[in-house]
Formats: sequence, structure tokens, C-alpha cells
Amino acid sequence: MSDTTNLQLGDYDPNFIPPSPEFVSNMTAIGRAYFQPQFFGMENLDKDKPAMYVTNHNVLGVLDGTLWAAEMYVEKGIFARSLVDDLHYMLPGWRDLAAKVGFVKGSRENCAAMMEHGEHIMVYPGGGRETCKRKGEKYKLTWKKRTGFARMAIESGYDIITVAQVGQEDSYDIVMDGDELMESKFGEWLKEKGIAEKYLKDGDTMFPLVRGIGPTLFPRPERQYYAFGQRISTKEYEGKTDEETLWALRERVELQLELDMTRMRIQKLEDGDGGWLRGLLNRL
Repeated sequence: MSDTTNLQLGDYDPNFIPPSPEFVSNMTAIGRAYFQPQFFGMENLDKDKPAMYVTNHNVLGVLDGTLWAAEMYVEKGIFARSLVDDLHYMLPGWRDLAAKVGFVKGSRENCAAMMEHGEHIMVYPGGGRETCKRKGEKYKLTWKKRTGFARMAIESGYDIITVAQVGQEDSYDIVMDGDELMESKFGEWLKEKGIAEKYLKDGDTMFPLVRGIGPTLFPRPERQYYAFGQRISTKEYEGKTDEETLWALRERVELQLELDMTRMRIQKLEDGDGGWLRGLLNRL
């Protein structure tokens, strides 16, 4: 048993015991009924072959990872530990809950330790900025110059599986985005008080104002679509962590994710709303 006496909030704990599949299934039952999630590529998952699951953030990130991670766990016995942004540990109450559901603070040290213990790992290269969508950024990946996930996968010989998430971005409309908010009087106040610099990366991670059903924050019941891509092996890159190699792998992963997001968006359009009431609510 590993020594965990010096662990800080957000550090990887190899002795973490996940909740039961039954508990997870019960906790996500309402979400499944409301959003009617559809899953594709489940055959690419293997409990005995740990992988890094690289996925896209949606606006606000409210449901990111919830329904597809639950499906993996219930149907395949795979409990994925999520590497998350430091923002999760700045929110009282939520930071404690994050630890209880297996979240781990995103760092190379934590990632390396997780891989050493053969964990299935969920990664969002877009970080907090990708949840803080601007107008015109629907389903856009905002990975900036990040290649850390590629380096970690190569160094530990981890396969990468992309997970395309579609539907959540259709559940909300952005009324004011982060740039507009930071230009407002409220934004000026945040800058003046130092809050923008300390907590919002100078406004880069300023959440937008959104609306769901009508003028409310309640999300529209848009059907959710999730696609697990084919495994991307890192064996061909073994021992190579130069910038050219890292970018080659990153672009390969990015392309797979973008193609699957497009495929899921087309599938969603072809399937329709799935009922007159759902269709009505989706148009409010």
C-alpha cells in the first residue's frame, strides 16, 4: 500500500476507491433520461489496456465527461481518473467533491504516477479556456501550444483514445462571452480588484453568460453524442520527444477528434430531436 501521508488536495492517490458502478448508474440516470446519450466506438475500449482519453471541453464544461465516463464504467468496468485544471481547486465545496469523484490536479508528476499505476486517464488539452467559449467557437478546440499530453503518452507508452463530445454546445446560447464581459464595467472592476489576474488568467478563463431554455440557465434537452476513436498507438514514437514528434502526435489526435465531432454532429442532425416535446424545448 502506497504512503499517502504527504498528499495535498488534488494529488494523485493510488489508494482511491471509486464509487460502485450501481451508484454511478443511479447518479447519472436523470442525465441519461434527459439527454438520451448515444455512444459510438465502445468496441475500442479495453479495461486491461489502460489508455489516455483525450477529449474536447464544451461551453461551461458542466457535463463534460459525466455521461460517457459513466457508460465506460458501467458497461466496460473502466473507471477513468480525470486530470483537471487548477480552477477546480479554487472553488470551495467543489474542490472537496472533485477529490471524492477521482479528479486529479493536472501536472506531469500526477500524470506520470497515474501511468505508473496503470490508470485509465481522462485529459482535456483545452483546459479552462476551452470551457470559456467565445461567440463563434462552438465545437472549436482551443489547445493553444500544448503538447504535454503527447509527451506523457510517448514517455509511458500509453495508447490514446479520442472521445468526441457533441450536443452540450447546442444546449446553450452565449449571450455575452468572456471578452465582452471583461470590457464591461464588471470586467473593469475585476481587473481593478486583481481578481482577473489572480483567478481568471487576466480574463482568459472568464466564463460567458449563457441561456438555455428560454431566458433560463436550464440546458435545452439536446441529445448527446459520444464517439470513442480507434486506439492511437505511441509505439512508433518511442524515445522521441522532440518538438516535431510531439506536434506530429498532437495533430494526429486533434484531427481524429475533429473528424469524430463532425461525424457526430451529422449523426445528430440526421437523428433529429427524438420527440415533439424535446423538439419544442430545443427551439425555445
